[in-house]
Amino acid sequence: MTETPWAPLLVAALATLGLRAVGIALAWRLPASHPAIAWAAAVSEAALSAWVVLALVSPGSWPVAARLAGAGMGLAVFFLAGRRLLAGMAAGLAAVWAVGAWLG
Repeated sequence: MTETPWAPLLVAALATLGLRAVGIALAWRLPASHPAIAWAAAVSEAALSAWVVLALVSPGSWPVAARLAGAGMGLAVFFLAGRRLLAGMAAGLAAVWAVGAWLG
């Protein structure tokens, strides 16, 4: 694993978005409400969630308070922004950096 806690989250986010893009390219004839599209989105979000949980509970160089603040901020922005995954991830990452820098 890497020394920086945000790298796995970034990789997971990019993989999630990549899977969605491939799914859209392959299923261009299916409506957005098709069960196969919903399943693909659920699987990609579950994979990202696993990475987020790993980043929260695994020991790292960031204080626990910074990781928890990032999780809280990320969830809040995710829901306030209309369930936008990228907005939640960016806000959570910014909160981890800010609280981590503040705590030293």
